[in-house]
Amino acid sequence: MRMRCIFLLAGSILFGSQLKAQDTVHLSLSEILKLAETNYPRLKASRYELEASKANIKLQRQANNPQLDAAYQANLATHNNTSGMFYPQYVLPISGPPSSENDYSPVTGSAASLLFQWQPGAFGERKSKINLAEAASQTVQSKNEEEIFTHKVKVSSQYIDAVYFQQLLKLYEDNIRISENQLRQVKVLAVTGLRPGVDTALILAELSRTRIEWLKIKNLFNGALSSLQQSVASDSIIVSKDSAFYSSLPQGTTIDTSEHPARKTARLSVEEYKIQRSSISKLTAPHLSFWGTTYARGSGVNYNGTVKTLDGFALNRFNYGAGVQIAVPLLNHALVNTQLRQQDLLIKSEQEKLNQVSLELKEQRKLSETTFSNAVSIVRETPVQVHGAEYAFNAMQTRYTTGLVNYTELLQTQSGLLKARIELVKSQAELWKALLYKAAVYGDLNLFINQVK
Repeated sequence: MRMRCIFLLAGSILFGSQLKAQDTVHLSLSEILKLAETNYPRLKASRYELEASKANIKLQRQANNPQLDAAYQANLATHNNTSGMFYPQYVLPISGPPSSENDYSPVTGSAASLLFQWQPGAFGERKSKINLAEAASQTVQSKNEEEIFTHKVKVSSQYIDAVYFQQLLKLYEDNIRISENQLRQVKVLAVTGLRPGVDTALILAELSRTRIEWLKIKNLFNGALSSLQQSVASDSIIVSKDSAFYSSLPQGTTIDTSEHPARKTARLSVEEYKIQRSSISKLTAPHLSFWGTTYARGSGVNYNGTVKTLDGFALNRFNYGAGVQIAVPLLNHALVNTQLRQQDLLIKSEQEKLNQVSLELKEQRKLSETTFSNAVSIVRETPVQVHGAEYAFNAMQTRYTTGLVNYTELLQTQSGLLKARIELVKSQAELWKALLYKAAVYGDLNLFINQVK
């Protein structure tokens, strides 16, 4: 189910793939989402399907219009003819009185007509088809809105990933600068004999390890950008606006005033099936038709049997007619009753799908509240960890410079500082993912978008 994909997407934390990045273009999240809605091929296809469903409403209304057909024909056929009834399917009739004998000689004929036909649908059949077309269009529109909503959740999740990996790159770049400064210091201290030469090798090894980790994160960052590019259907890589994403903590206050797109689609599907049942019930209604015609005939056979070939192309008999017809399908009731029972079962099935969506939304909303609350608590706690790690590293660095501790002890505090900073960035990303998850299950993506700076 599409709704479950939203939950899994919004609830998942951070992912990436190893792809090569191209040139970058800086866009805000709202600009990215607008671009995705405009460009993504699947959403374009949904818009065309919606327009087609709207055109079907117009088509059903126009089907009630009268028809007026003009025709002319010229024929060449045998003189033979016979009177009596025959089943007209697969046989083209040759009109006229029966011939006196079996005569295969050809004669000409012609005809011209103006035929008017109208079936007003006076017993509700036409109206039911229009109602069904309108209901189907509303369902398609709701599905279209749900697809847009789902895709925006996906793009927003990819946006968070891109920012997260971007922040990790900065942390590793800071760690590289720290190690490079240490390398310059230890070379001087080693020359003066204050530090052992092995510290140079240890710092070089740490520096190399950090650069390797940076390259791995770079691959993940490029992969996140590439995924975002694919979802936006743009030729350019799209990146976030640096660290402004983390400048403040989001608020999770929700006002449940709008219907979730998934529930709306399920509800409209139930209504469409009910209207379809009404349309089926009209199959036993009478059919009323009006017709009128004026026409002329020409024949190469005279009333006395003489043949005048060329006279058949001239119109020599003129007629008109008008009428009304009502037809009642007397034997349709058993078939229609079976169809109605079948439709009742389909309606119950759609109703249970609606109940299932409502149940899932209820439980997912409870989970989203807990997830967001825990994420806020973690984000408020991680700065304490970072502050302690920074204090320990600065103190240990001073002690190392004065020769009181060895490099291994300094490296431990440096690694602890990097880990604490990574935990802080990760907790911030998880908080925004939790907010996105909450917005997804409440069906209000503005709860997330309006807080992204």
